[in-house]
Parts: sequence; C-alpha cells; structure tokens
Amino acid sequence: MQQQQDYSVKKVSPTLIVEVKKALKSINSHGSVEIYVQSGVVTQITVRNIKKTTSTNGNNGRGQRRTLEL
Repeated sequence: MQQQQDYSVKKVSPTLIVEVKKALKSINSHGSVEIYVQSGVVTQITVRNIKKTTSTNGNNGRGQRRTLEL
C-alpha cells in the first residue's frame, strides 16, 4: 500500500509534490492542471496545454490534454 500513502491528500508526500511540480512545468505558456482525488488519494493528474491563436484554423484555440495515471 505504499502507492496510496505516497498520493494521500491527508499527508502530502514529497512524491506527490514532485508529480504536481512536473505537471505544472509541462505547461508551455497557457494551460491547466487537474488533480483527481478518490477516497482521499490522488488517482490522476491531467495536464492541458492550450495553444492561443488569432487565426481561425478550426480548433478555436483548444489545446492538448495529457493524463498521467498514478
């Protein structure tokens, strides 16, 4: 059960901090980080990079989403 202890939101471990930092650093210039918690344990961190454009290329500035399964 070491994995659950590492990702608990009750006692935030250095391992979880590293994962959140890694997710934040992977944002290029615009984006978001979503942290999913189930039963007090972080189960997923989703990074979304948004490409801001002024031209109309069909994606309306939407970005890529990458999910890290924990």
